[in-house]
Amino acid sequence: PSVKGRGALRAASMLLAALLLLGVLWAVARVAVYQQTDDRERLERKREYLAEIAELVEGRQAAAPNVVLILFDDLGYGDLGTYGSRSIRTPSLDRLAREGLRFRNAYAPAPYCSASRAGILTGRHAVRSGLDHVLQPAGSWPDLLLRLGGRNRRLPAEEITLAEVLSAAGYATAMVGKWHLGDESPSLPNDRGFDSFWGLLFSNDQGRPRVRADREVIEGPPIDQSTLTRRYTERAVEFIEGRDDRPFFLYMPHTFPHVPLHASAAFAGRSPGGLYGDVVEELDASVGAVLAAVERRGLAERTLVIATSDNGPWFQGSRGPLRGRKLDVFEGGMRVPLLISWPDSPAAGRTIDEPVPALDLFPTILDLAGLPLPADRVIDGTSLAGLLVDGEGLAPRPIVYHQLGVPRAVRSGRFKYHDRHAVSFGNPMNWPWGPQRYCGPWLFDLELDAAESYDVSGRHPAETERLARRLADWRAALEANPRGWL
Repeated sequence: PSVKGRGALRAASMLLAALLLLGVLWAVARVAVYQQTDDRERLERKREYLAEIAELVEGRQAAAPNVVLILFDDLGYGDLGTYGSRSIRTPSLDRLAREGLRFRNAYAPAPYCSASRAGILTGRHAVRSGLDHVLQPAGSWPDLLLRLGGRNRRLPAEEITLAEVLSAAGYATAMVGKWHLGDESPSLPNDRGFDSFWGLLFSNDQGRPRVRADREVIEGPPIDQSTLTRRYTERAVEFIEGRDDRPFFLYMPHTFPHVPLHASAAFAGRSPGGLYGDVVEELDASVGAVLAAVERRGLAERTLVIATSDNGPWFQGSRGPLRGRKLDVFEGGMRVPLLISWPDSPAAGRTIDEPVPALDLFPTILDLAGLPLPADRVIDGTSLAGLLVDGEGLAPRPIVYHQLGVPRAVRSGRFKYHDRHAVSFGNPMNWPWGPQRYCGPWLFDLELDAAESYDVSGRHPAETERLARRLADWRAALEANPRGWL
């Protein structure tokens, strides 16, 4: 090139370098000044609601039911004997199914950790709290990306958790296990209604895991993951056996069977299902130990017990007859085991076929405890108390499937509609970056085709149009009022 051309090239290169430098400086500054803010008006409304709860129940806490909520991490639909497993022995959970209710079409709020836990503890879709993604440890590169994008990295303070309501109602509250809803105040377990906390703030493969007792790190890194389930169980039993006359809420979100898998010496090498089976069989034994503690204390006749999973299985684990795995909006990513035991329920021993989202747990527990829902926000779940107490049937309603906060599918009765979206193939953890193809829209008949193998939209055009419209209406409602404030 000529001298003039070389000068123009040099100037263009310098301009590009300057723009890149400015971009880097902007990104560094954005990350450095990032601060998640809370909604002060709604936070005040929350305080007023909790104060009203405390006033409402004064003097009558003794009649309230105890609650044990057990949540497994990445347990598959087909991993329990009562859901068809032949490789893994789960006598405690199978007994819970026989003596309580087994739900055949239960759905996690999301196909991955943080969003699902936010939904279970608030009764609201995670998109409402801005937790439609997986939270990351502070300082990790995924956390820096969340900060760069201005995304929430903890459960907002104005969201109301089940533990906060029950604590206001005079319950003794304890959490034993994995939190995954934030690693800083005001969103640590002890900030959000739990009197005590023992466990991990994140998944066991994120960063360098540390065991915490309340706000203090008591072990690690590294930690002995092979003894986590046993130690969770010991602390849960201690809480039950050491309780006073108050009703209690025990939230027990297990670390496993999330990878890396670890089983204690007493269970390692024992299951026909390999190491994964060892882990699940130890989890089943943990459930048995917790239920035995409830029975020893003579509390079984006034204790609600719930066991479920936060999403479908990951690399191992069974999705049963379903398609998809964790992260998918196919059934295998979000349809999960759900077992509920309520004393003297006329529905005990039944298998419930109606679709039920885990968002229902929040309003169900409050209903059984005689507590009103907050009136200033949408609660997306519906109480199951009528089913548990009187054996009432469940009214039909749609199930919406979200992926990264975007509604991607909807089920109504036997039919499920998928919009056109990226479908991963190969390793499910490649999503959303790996091999994909845009597919759909599709309509599946889940009654005949639980594996979502055959698109029948051409055979049922009216049903396809109806569900497409329902999904579009849901999206419009979220856009108009994303936080669900009333």
